Amino acid sequence: MDERAERLEILIDDAVRVRHPGEALRGGWRYNSEEPLEVKRAEVRVFWFTEGKGDCDSGVHGSQASVEDGTLDAGRAFPFEVALPDEPWTYDGRLVKIRWAVRVNVTPRQGQEFAADASFQLRPKGWAPKPQADGQAEAR
Repeated sequence: MDERAERLEILIDDAVRVRHPGEALRGGWRYNSEEPLEVKRAEVRVFWFTEGKGDCDSGVHGSQASVEDGTLDAGRAFPFEVALPDEPWTYDGRLVKIRWAVRVNVTPRQGQEFAADASFQLRPKGWAPKPQADGQAEAR
């Protein structure tokens, strides 16, 4: 991973990180460095992707520019808010999994583009983890 990507911190305004269709996903991000970084663009993307057997698929649900031709100063926070779609829901199957994430993508004036992700779940309202035989909720 690019050293600069490790300096990106993405915060989602829900410690549980479970969101429902139609809700707003709110959060913010910052670049944690003592040295400012001149950028062409910094953008937030909300996207889903598949993992598992077969072909992988993905889709960008929404994106918004945080910075256009500017500077990432130490610790400066950049908020974001994106309304979530009705589907696809997060799915944890044996053969295929559907995941959701927020990605901050930075294009510096000099050097290679870099990015960092933070995951969350998109679940239908009323969803609850499936209990296991030992009475514990299934980890998701």
